[in-house]
Amino acid sequence: MTVTYWWRDDDAGRDDPRLERLLELAARRARPVTLAVVPEWLEPATVERINASPWAAVIQHGVAHVDYAGPTDKKIELGGTVDRAWLEERLLAGRERLAAAFGGRFVAAIAPPWNNIATDVAARLPALGFAGLSCDPGPPGVVPLTRVDVHVDAIAWAEGARSKDAGELDAELAAGRAAAGAGPVGLLTHHPVISEAGWDALDRVLALGHDDPMVVWADARALFGVS
Repeated sequence: MTVTYWWRDDDAGRDDPRLERLLELAARRARPVTLAVVPEWLEPATVERINASPWAAVIQHGVAHVDYAGPTDKKIELGGTVDRAWLEERLLAGRERLAAAFGGRFVAAIAPPWNNIATDVAARLPALGFAGLSCDPGPPGVVPLTRVDVHVDAIAWAEGARSKDAGELDAELAAGRAAAGAGPVGLLTHHPVISEAGWDALDRVLALGHDDPMVVWADARALFGVS
């Protein structure tokens, strides 16, 4: 059975040499990378970097990566205490900005900051022109959104944003294959916080299946059904 992986990298937008390093790694390993871009962080140099890479696609990473959670709740931008009408306006403005910047590289899908979105906000995404959602596996389930989730985070956030080693990532990807069933197994990275050891581990993981026709690293446009 073919195993399909996909790679999502979060928190793009600001001009950052680590983004260039990520794109160089994608090119060297010939792996498509889906960049979750924060619209209000977007800088011209970042647009130029991404548009120069044949391996990069773009989805929307919230609006400004701001937390609106209540005092005891998990961090959330797309929900929590924020006014919904105001949030919808900003989501639309962000989508238009990314579409204008990236053209056909942009897929109208949302990756919520902190992989967290309120059920009522998710339910409004199709009406706002979004066709896809990428979170942790599980709820909220919204039809007709295409769900393409991430299963393995390369960063151990509870341990001071430690980059996981290759052995940890291999084990978690194996567990992700079981969780995903026949669906794609998602690897999540955050280029602004990858350590030197983390870059080495990521390089090793991206080598998975280089000579195996039964291993596929998928492009976001195919996963979300965009030609």
